[in-house]
Amino acid sequence: MCLYATPFFAPVVWVALLHRYTLRGDFVLVGHAIGFITLYLALGGISALSDIALKTSVEICAIYVLTLILITLACRLSPWHPLASYPGPLLAKTTSLWLTYVSSTGKRYAILDSLHARYGPFLRIGPNALSINSPSAVPLYTSAEKSEMYRYPGHHGGTALFFKQDSPQLERRTVQLLKTLEQRQAETEKGFLDFSETMYHWAHDFMARILHLRLAKSGCNRFEMMKNGDKHNIIGVGKRAMAMLDILGQSPWLLDILWHLPLTARMRAHEKNAAEMMRTRVKAVDLPGYRDLSSYLIDGEVCLKDLEADAIVAIIGGSDNTSITVTFAIYFLLSTPQYYRRLRKELDEAFLDPASPLSLNTLAQLEFLDAVINETLRLASPYFNPRIIPRGGSVVDGKYIPGGTIVALAAHSQQVSPDNFYPSPQEFLPDRWLPDGLGPGTRTNKAMLASFSYGAHSCIGKVLAYHQMRLALARLLLAFDFELQEGFDVAGFRAGILNMRTMFLEKELYVKITRRPGVNLDALENALA
Repeated sequence: MCLYATPFFAPVVWVALLHRYTLRGDFVLVGHAIGFITLYLALGGISALSDIALKTSVEICAIYVLTLILITLACRLSPWHPLASYPGPLLAKTTSLWLTYVSSTGKRYAILDSLHARYGPFLRIGPNALSINSPSAVPLYTSAEKSEMYRYPGHHGGTALFFKQDSPQLERRTVQLLKTLEQRQAETEKGFLDFSETMYHWAHDFMARILHLRLAKSGCNRFEMMKNGDKHNIIGVGKRAMAMLDILGQSPWLLDILWHLPLTARMRAHEKNAAEMMRTRVKAVDLPGYRDLSSYLIDGEVCLKDLEADAIVAIIGGSDNTSITVTFAIYFLLSTPQYYRRLRKELDEAFLDPASPLSLNTLAQLEFLDAVINETLRLASPYFNPRIIPRGGSVVDGKYIPGGTIVALAAHSQQVSPDNFYPSPQEFLPDRWLPDGLGPGTRTNKAMLASFSYGAHSCIGKVLAYHQMRLALARLLLAFDFELQEGFDVAGFRAGILNMRTMFLEKELYVKITRRPGVNLDALENALA
């Protein structure tokens, strides 16, 4: 009887332990496996009683697991739970797997938006997690740490350290983008090219270049996707790896377990490739005369694990938002011809000679260009940035949130809320970002643009990203006339945004480009050489 009583009391110890400490899922699983084997052997598993020992061991473990589940559910649904007063779906209160599933749909931002409409500004999205649809949650980002969702298995404590800008390199890569677009369009049968794919290649080439410039100068750069295409599906593998990290990161214990299984093979392959590139780069320190991002990291004596973590994040994270934003900016401009013509006019007046280098300072002063970029970010960047409330807790809109709770601002909901952006918060209206906005009685709460997050853990590649987006849009509109493919599903394209830390498009953006009169790309390329 004493033996069968043990599985009823052991779960209580485990629940208390897990409440106080964060344990890795793979370690816990191995520990339980060892416990089962030990129990089996202790009951005579290697003797003539082995069948009885196995049966008894399974019965005891079944009782243990069932008791553990019941105690866990009782604790999470208890009226004394620290988050008991916060509403939300029943399943979300009981297990983090609910948010894992929601994240896997790519429509987490829309699902949370609809749930906030039902339950209010405070929404319980996990046993210990809240989504907050209120501007008052923004200050939490100044003190809260990132949640476990950001941890890449095998890089505990690894950080990303972006970015140093390289204007001449950015210019040359952008001119290469223009020539690549023309070349790829010439190779198509119908004269319309996949603009979104080429933008991915441009952004990845640039990030790889500034991260590993010395390798590129020595002929060892593995990217050059604009020139060679993505033959090894580096982008696809990288994006799926980041998506897997986002989905499983909602249940870190599950990610720790699955990290060792074939399901996460793509993640491990992406990590291995990026880490190998960084290790190769570290060995190339004897090449004189060139500075890249890695140079500053190495000079700062950053440990190799941190360098590897930076390579993983920089190549995907540093290129994804930029390429997606430029793609959507072109989509929005072509869908609203009046804004397309207006931005073209602003650029033509600012740069009378399109064959000359474009000053980043001048680009930064073009109000309507920045307005187009910000309005695109507002409508096309539904990111999810969870944080952990520090010890001592916090108060938001009069509600106390205990320390250790995972919270996330409902960024998409805030970015399309009429309380922050009025009128027509779902429409592309770049004028709302200009000094006079949309006129009297309108609202533009610029502080609620959360594309680069907030606080100490905001994206420190923001400045570089804006440089890239301004320059790319300026060069594209100065060089080409654009038109959408006939019959293009304008509404379906926007509805096809899937967000899982990285962005996926269910529909590609097919456009036709025509070089504008007087534009000489060869002369421009020579001027930047």
